[in-house]
Amino acid sequence: MSDILAGRRTRGLNREGERSTVVARIITKLVGWAVSIFYAVERRGPGLPEGPVLITANHPNALIDPLVVFQTGGRPSRPLAKAPLFDQLIVGTALRALGGLPVYRRQDDPKLMHLNDRTFDAAIDALHAGSAVQIYPEGQSHSEPSLTPIRTGAARIALLAEALRDWELGLYVQPVGLTYVQKDLFRGRVVATFGPAFPIDDLREKYEKDERTASRILTDRIQRHLEAVTLNVEEHEDLELVEVADRLYSRGKRLVGYRERDGIGDRLPRMQVFAEGVRWLRTVDPERLENLKELVRRYLRLLTLFGASEGDVPPRYKFWMVVRYSLRQLFMLLIVFPLAFLGIVAWLIPFILTRYVSPRFSLKKDQIATYKFVIAMMAFPIWWIISCLVVYVFSGLQLSLLVAAILPVSGLAIVAWHDRQMQVRQDVLVFLRTLRYPRGQDRLAEYRRELVREFDQLMEAWKGNL
Repeated sequence: MSDILAGRRTRGLNREGERSTVVARIITKLVGWAVSIFYAVERRGPGLPEGPVLITANHPNALIDPLVVFQTGGRPSRPLAKAPLFDQLIVGTALRALGGLPVYRRQDDPKLMHLNDRTFDAAIDALHAGSAVQIYPEGQSHSEPSLTPIRTGAARIALLAEALRDWELGLYVQPVGLTYVQKDLFRGRVVATFGPAFPIDDLREKYEKDERTASRILTDRIQRHLEAVTLNVEEHEDLELVEVADRLYSRGKRLVGYRERDGIGDRLPRMQVFAEGVRWLRTVDPERLENLKELVRRYLRLLTLFGASEGDVPPRYKFWMVVRYSLRQLFMLLIVFPLAFLGIVAWLIPFILTRYVSPRFSLKKDQIATYKFVIAMMAFPIWWIISCLVVYVFSGLQLSLLVAAILPVSGLAIVAWHDRQMQVRQDVLVFLRTLRYPRGQDRLAEYRRELVREFDQLMEAWKGNL
């Protein structure tokens, strides 16, 4: 029975690969547009090369990861995913629609491992045709605070693809780091950081002598390139330390405004430096690290008291700046509100389905967004069709066409209004609590100065030991 199911997965791999470029680009654009509604998406780094490219990315968010690559890559690409996902009703349907290629793992079903030859052949055929292929060399989605050990599959595909073309294919390996904030929530944030793409033809001699050694060398190279575009810490607790340290240090040094929301792409290089510093300090002075963590925790508790889940609390507010900000934001919210309110009413039912159906599944944190997204991709278009048909039956074609045009626009208005009102609501809360707790505001400023001094001293000591 398992062989029959596997045959269904692998049958038609070449047919999927023969989709026209136009259709593939349309699918990529639609999926990318949808994921940019679900998340606030940023992109950093050079463009994706032309020709055959093997995209290697970290894997923190299940099916969402290839969708983010679709949105930010600028060209179609086919994702490889573990075979059991193709048997799931929701996720499997989405993967097949995206031209996914199943990977058979020993821990899933050792009897099907031989079918990986078909998948590898399909991936290599796609590369030989000049296409881009996505692979997630960690092997599975996870919520660990750092990369998990990289497997050799990506290296073996890349090396074999080049070897079969006598090392004249010109294949590039493209590292992509995916970093999320609130990855399980609607309108969470993600940055796709594209590192420098690199060729592999320098490994020809080693590959011809010993394929395993060449695969190991390339796997290690992929690991290093992925580490350069991702945030890696040893413990989950370190993530909080690094995140808060960057928030207060960048504002203490006036790199960012106190209530300014700097993008993850801007923050990632700074947080990588802090992560390196934490690793160094844990090695040379673990007691000082624990003291630093405690000071940061106190700062974070006080920051939370003011309701500042993002940014920081200004040491002082200027009256006219508060007035100007309030008037500008109120004006923008009032302009968008009528259309956003219409959208809230019109899209209420699919929104409720998306929000409350996904918790019915027993999901890990890295799977929640995938189920929400796939349910939304089914519920919202179906509801749009039903709404248009109902209006057509009762009010005719003209009004039905008008509804068909207005509903998507009202949905975009909801997103714009949601993002702005969330920001304004937090800014207002922080401001009101500074009026209520002025001494707490002063205490925050003292903590910030103390921590900035401590970080400066640690950086000097760290640089002296490099």
